[in-house]
Amino acid sequence: MNIKDIIKDKEKEFIDVAFDIWTYAEVGYKEFKSSKRLCDCLREEGFKVNSDIPGLPTAFVAEYGSGRPIVAFWSEYDALPGLSQKVKASKEPSVEGAPGHGCGHNLLGTASLAAAVAIKELIKSGEIKGTVRLYGTPAEELLTGKVVMVKMGLFDDVDAVIGWHPERLNMVMETPTSAVYQAKFHYKGKTAHAAVDPWNGRSALDAVELLNISANYLREHVPPGTTLHYSTITDPLAPNIVPENATAWYFVRAQKRDVAKSVYERLVRCAKAAAEMTDTNVTVEFCGGCSDYLPNRTIEKYLHKAMESCDPISYTEEEMDFISEMTKTLPGALEASQNQVRSDYGINVNDKLICDFFAPLSETKRKTCITGSMDIGDVSYIVPTAQINIACYGYAIAGHSWQVAAYAGHSVGMKGMLKAGEVMAKGAKLLFEDPEIIDRAKEELKESLGGKPYESPLPEGYKPF
Repeated sequence: MNIKDIIKDKEKEFIDVAFDIWTYAEVGYKEFKSSKRLCDCLREEGFKVNSDIPGLPTAFVAEYGSGRPIVAFWSEYDALPGLSQKVKASKEPSVEGAPGHGCGHNLLGTASLAAAVAIKELIKSGEIKGTVRLYGTPAEELLTGKVVMVKMGLFDDVDAVIGWHPERLNMVMETPTSAVYQAKFHYKGKTAHAAVDPWNGRSALDAVELLNISANYLREHVPPGTTLHYSTITDPLAPNIVPENATAWYFVRAQKRDVAKSVYERLVRCAKAAAEMTDTNVTVEFCGGCSDYLPNRTIEKYLHKAMESCDPISYTEEEMDFISEMTKTLPGALEASQNQVRSDYGINVNDKLICDFFAPLSETKRKTCITGSMDIGDVSYIVPTAQINIACYGYAIAGHSWQVAAYAGHSVGMKGMLKAGEVMAKGAKLLFEDPEIIDRAKEELKESLGGKPYESPLPEGYKPF
């Protein structure tokens, strides 16, 4: 059976699913309709679906086949707050202030569905043997969904994991990502009249400011690649009242999880010291964390082989007009992105608005680190994991934007989604056909870990919401 034909035959079904999830636009841990839409489709396709995941009402695990190898894909389907957008080349929310798919997770989740269905058809026909799984992983934007599922042991018996993300390029995502720890530091003081008896007050805002000063000094003494960023949350304040409540919300990122943990623990000590200095009380609310992503080169090479076997995406005149109009919404961004492509791959795309080639593997990119974080990192510590990017929007577009939300509901995004499903399925098929690839991938992961066991960033008893 031909994977491209399998996906083509079900193209309308997949597009309908992606558009429905785009319309729902549900934020993390509230993706009830989105999760159900995927589960219903999987059941119709003959998958055994477990949607009763303790503590994670919008997660699921779907499975087809039996025996080994067990190769898995993952779906994400959460939206971002405040990025509601119509399928238009100008900023116009569908619902003012509502969430929108500014990271394209409606496409991400559905392409993984397409890949799983394609592999299911090959197993059903007897062309390959083994088990395919699709994990429904909620709240990726909160960087905790997969981490919780890993801690629950849901990935323990998987042999390999393949995934993707919408992007500006067609490429294997061969770059590690950063680990992150995040927490809110809630300070409780004592109110008083700031002019009449300030000595009777204890300022929670003073505590937050002292924490922020401490963090600024701490930045000088952390390993390269480590970042601390924060926001301050307060009750409505009047200058003549000593503030009773104030909160600082911090993210600590580093290229390795153990470094992020170490710096986070130092930050906690800074927070407690600020409370001591101001005679306030501090409560540390740990909001979650995730490990750095460990790309598996063994599987990446076969994903790249699968990608090169595919036809490039072609666009209609109307789609190119849309891409052109969207590019105009970000003046100057196109040239910067084109220059980055030339720097990374030595390919001149100065006359292009959207990627029309499959990028080669790059040892240079492999040695860099993305400063952002992804909760697939924790999966990659226990299962050989690799992923791709497929162009679902033009070179000028940046993630987490209304522009991505518009593309995620447009045919340009849908074409990228279908291509991603095809590439992932073809890559997975190679693993099913030659289990020795998985053996080599597992050996690579073992060497990467250097005998150090996986440690979850999440404490015992952690609840994501």
